[in-house]
Amino acid sequence: MTWVEISVVSAAVAVIVLVGFGIRILITARNTLLQLSDAIVETKVSLTVTANQSQQLIKQAAVLTDAVHTQLQELQPCFHSIEQTGAAIGDVASVLRKASRVMNQSIQGAEKVVHTHQKRLQDAIEWTTTGIELWQRWQAHRNAKSDT
Repeated sequence: MTWVEISVVSAAVAVIVLVGFGIRILITARNTLLQLSDAIVETKVSLTVTANQSQQLIKQAAVLTDAVHTQLQELQPCFHSIEQTGAAIGDVASVLRKASRVMNQSIQGAEKVVHTHQKRLQDAIEWTTTGIELWQRWQAHRNAKSDT
């Protein structure tokens, strides 16, 4: 064999190896994108469940607010303390409404995330952080109001 033939064979082997690595990289990238898409779908489902739970809490808070209002009218001697309780429940309902609004916005954002590739994980982390912060604020507010 001459040097030219050896060079041609070496170049062909190098091209075959390079193509093989390229195909392997493309398959790995495709699998990663599929897994990421599945994770986003799971996040969307979780956010939907959280939003539904928030809406239920808002409805319960509204029912409680109505009940407290009725009791305020019936219990005039304790009006001042019950008025403060009603205000606390109103604050909780307001916080829950805001949380529901944020959750609804997060769901809409999750739908947009499915169509994007770069911001997927960043947006999901922000939504989760927002939900946790709202839950902690609500719990702190609730605990603070129950102490008074």
